[in-house]
Amino acid sequence: TPEQLLRAKVHLRVRLMAMNPGEEDGYTSVLEIDESLSLLERVKYYSQSAVAVQRLVHVQELGACAEEIGPAAALSELVPLLKDVSCDAELSVRQALAEQLVPLCAVLMKAPEESAEVEGEETSAHAVVVETCVPLLSAMLTAGGGQELAGGGSAQLIDAAAEALVAIAALLPADEVGTTVLTAVLTLAHDDESEENRVVATQLLGSLAPVVSAELCCQFVLPEVISLADDPVFRVRKVAALKLGGLTAAVGAELAQARLLSVYEALAADDIWGVRKACVESLPEIANALPVDVRAERLVPLLRSLYEDGSRWVRICACQALGPFLAALPSDAISPELLRLFTQLAAPANPARADAADSDIAYFCAFYLPGVAQAVGASRWPELAEAFRTLTTNMQWKVRRTLSCAMHELASILGSGLTESELVPTFDYFLKDLDEVKVGVVASIAPFLRALSPEARHKYLGAIVEMRAETDNWRFRHTLALQLADIGPLFPREAAVESLVPLALDLATDSVAEVRIAAMAKVGALLASLFADEPRPLADASPLAAFLRMVCNMASSASCHRRANCVQICTSLVADLPPQLTREHLLAELATLAEDRVPNVHRDMGEIWA
Repeated sequence: TPEQLLRAKVHLRVRLMAMNPGEEDGYTSVLEIDESLSLLERVKYYSQSAVAVQRLVHVQELGACAEEIGPAAALSELVPLLKDVSCDAELSVRQALAEQLVPLCAVLMKAPEESAEVEGEETSAHAVVVETCVPLLSAMLTAGGGQELAGGGSAQLIDAAAEALVAIAALLPADEVGTTVLTAVLTLAHDDESEENRVVATQLLGSLAPVVSAELCCQFVLPEVISLADDPVFRVRKVAALKLGGLTAAVGAELAQARLLSVYEALAADDIWGVRKACVESLPEIANALPVDVRAERLVPLLRSLYEDGSRWVRICACQALGPFLAALPSDAISPELLRLFTQLAAPANPARADAADSDIAYFCAFYLPGVAQAVGASRWPELAEAFRTLTTNMQWKVRRTLSCAMHELASILGSGLTESELVPTFDYFLKDLDEVKVGVVASIAPFLRALSPEARHKYLGAIVEMRAETDNWRFRHTLALQLADIGPLFPREAAVESLVPLALDLATDSVAEVRIAAMAKVGALLASLFADEPRPLADASPLAAFLRMVCNMASSASCHRRANCVQICTSLVADLPPQLTREHLLAELATLAEDRVPNVHRDMGEIWA
């Protein structure tokens, strides 16, 4: 398409300028693309171009081209290109091929039995994935498609090939991964001459654990990772420590406790701080996969030792991991002393923060506070209360915003009594904070108010209405509009009708389209909840009848925008109010809009009538 051609040309120019800064002369001839060619023809022609940037750009179109032409044509037209591209002199082209093999294989696996002649031999789409694509990626992992990987960019090629190999494994049946992808990875793991191959193999084994069958995982992946965790090269041990969490979840609690827990404990005591730090990073995932009693007996002492590690970076990481780890424990396993380690993260004088001033320890404390509160329960809130109050006055607004966004979660954990005494003052404070902080409580005002007693929440009705006028930030109005239907039932009917119904109409006619759309989608549900018991037929003095008359009056407005708003509001009302009610009090009054001179108005009104 013209858009694809333009994108290709722009991409070419950007790539040329990046590869040859300051050499704009001569770009025109290089950028020439035959616009009469289809996408397939361009990919086939320019992927063999003498100009590296043309090859790169069109190799990056392989996936899109395969999706456009389908499995049969991809098999016969694109697969023959792969071998030559995999041996390209430019590393960036080979990296692009690795990335594009995934969407190409996804297309081929849509019709795995599809066959075609490739390089003189009849072959199936499935066979190409297993016998061509997987070996190509394996070769890139070891020697970059037949070329040395010394020099810049080799790490990116290895990463791209590794990610592609895992993604392709997910496309294959689990029992088939063992004879294809896993075999190639095990070859890398047994390469005693190349530590880089063992590092890559460890990464891949960890990623393949949830992909292969349970039998293959226990028979091959598990023992290989255990062996690599004892590798003399610390980089291999570090990757093994990072991947233990996913492997623990894949093999199950019983086998993980019997085979992996001792390996993890040994890595956590490694002489290299980077390995110990990797153990801390995988701790929450390992905790979630092990039985509760094992978490308390074996992992809690381990975390304590890492929390007091001699390396500053390990201590910082332990501080960050403490919250999710505690959230995975039962309350009787979280001692007051252990909980105090977490609450100290909020205090400015905390020693862990003193040597990690540039880390976001307070942010992590605020982020995981609701999870820890849920783990220990409302009865132990006094142990968390001081940390909560400290975090609410933190100088970093992102810390306060994190708490602001979690106020409704804390309210659901603590219940109405503690919420009113402990959280309401902070909620009121956040409502007057910076917009970046205020947005959190406004976005969750309905679920927070739901946790309060009817008497305590009543005072917020006026504040909700005032939010419409007290700020120029339309996003707050949009957030309120999205919650109209949830806010209405929280208040006495008379008070809600008096305050929220006019607010709903105001928001539904807002100057910002996003606000109008959100409000118009909720106004019908709001009225339905407030007037569910309204007697029929409606009395003229009924608030619902008065609202419907206001909507009908918009139909005679000289502004086409107001008339369009009228129709859009009617769409919501017709969807949520009783049909007889809308026919009698709404649609009959708006029949003229079906013949409105503005196409959008009469078309939408016609759809309502239909």
